[in-house]
Amino acid sequence: MQNKLKKLAIFLLVALMAIIVIGCDNSNTTTELQSTVGITTLQTTLEQTTVQTTTEDVTTIQTTTEDVTTQQTTTTQNSAYIGIEVTDITQTEYNLGEVFNSNTITVSLVRGTEERVSLNSGIYSLSGFDSSVVGEQTLTVSYVSFTTTFTVTIIDPNPDPDPNTDLVITMSYYFSAQDLDGSALFDELTSIINNGFTGVSYDAAKYALGESDKDPNNANNIILVYLGTSIDAYNPDGSWTYPAWNREHVWPQSALAGAFMSDLQNLKPSDVNTNSSRGNKYFDNYMSSTTWEPRDEVKGDIARIMLYMITKYTQLSLVDSVPNIGNGEMGKFSVLLEWHEQDPVDDFERNRNNVIYSYQHNRNPYIDYPEFVEMIWGE
Repeated sequence: MQNKLKKLAIFLLVALMAIIVIGCDNSNTTTELQSTVGITTLQTTLEQTTVQTTTEDVTTIQTTTEDVTTQQTTTTQNSAYIGIEVTDITQTEYNLGEVFNSNTITVSLVRGTEERVSLNSGIYSLSGFDSSVVGEQTLTVSYVSFTTTFTVTIIDPNPDPDPNTDLVITMSYYFSAQDLDGSALFDELTSIINNGFTGVSYDAAKYALGESDKDPNNANNIILVYLGTSIDAYNPDGSWTYPAWNREHVWPQSALAGAFMSDLQNLKPSDVNTNSSRGNKYFDNYMSSTTWEPRDEVKGDIARIMLYMITKYTQLSLVDSVPNIGNGEMGKFSVLLEWHEQDPVDDFERNRNNVIYSYQHNRNPYIDYPEFVEMIWGE
């Protein structure tokens, strides 16, 4: 019995020790596991912190780098030259023949910061200056790839007197027009050429034209206005010979609006067929169903006749649009002024004017003094 109790006591003791050993092992395992988990968690946290810190640091460094780059780029751009300009222009007028003075301008390089650096006159070029021509000029300044412009004016310090305003009238017929111009001159000429006017009959006009438009190389012939050909003027009895000519109204008869029909200044000998073709067409630089262009040799003659007509007859007018024939309009005014310049007065016109004066006692002032045209209608 006693032996059984010993064995039981030994068994219990062994069992108790086993339990203690197992408990210790379990405790160590738990502690070790807990330690391992803590270390892993700590490592993960550290790694996350390290990654986050590193990313933020990289971002910060990158941002700082971009800021520095942007700042450097902006600084570079602002300090770069963007053009040139001319300032402090102290002389804007030059006399004819005068040399350009580079000391009268300042040429500067301009930075993006609006800072300016003056250039020596020896390193930039200047073009466009010509003091032989009166008027405003645009000068160009160039340096490397930059250019800029400014203006100066060339003046004539001793201009020639205006030949029109200083016109000295020597013909007593026009003495009252001395020193007049513009509308005052026009009105005075109207008075002059109407004073003493004595018109001839339409029938008598054909004999007067035989003298006024006589061929200077053949006293028996006349010159046809539009064709320029020389034909027999008339037989002693006044009958017409072939080829026939008739009296052309340069200002068409249908557009006279009551003006004197047989004013010799307005009549010219013309081939019958050509006269019919012209009809009442107005004058221009081309031929059409409504316009008529005479030969170049008489364009000035035609123009001065038309100007005479609006000067003598106040009911007539020249226009630059399609004329209203019924209202006494004809054209084309600007073209006629050009023709007056292009085809100057010649001896044939002067002789014609003198012959007409002997018949109807008035003259065409624009033949005697072509300057009157510019003095009245010039700019």
